[in-house]
Amino acid sequence: MFEPNEVLQVSTGRGSVSAEGIAPVKVRYKLVVERRAGTVLAHGTLAGTHAALRPIWLTPDATLHLKTGRTVAISVTDLSGDVADFEGTEPVMPG
Repeated sequence: MFEPNEVLQVSTGRGSVSAEGIAPVKVRYKLVVERRAGTVLAHGTLAGTHAALRPIWLTPDATLHLKTGRTVAISVTDLSGDVADFEGTEPVMPG
């Protein structure tokens, strides 16, 4: 059995975020992978420059490219200064 909102993994690093029609943006990320109601989802923060992150924030679908080569489908939900919050838009595999 699992606990509700069980944190499975937290990772940080440098990577990039891309979206259709927008040049990739270099970011530092904090990625939290957790189990919510039986589904494994991701959320976290991105740190970059406000000017570079703003177009990604205005686009509903983006991809976070991790330093490991792994990708996570995301949507940026908030942008405050040079820090953005995001939610994963698809279930993820921990690891």
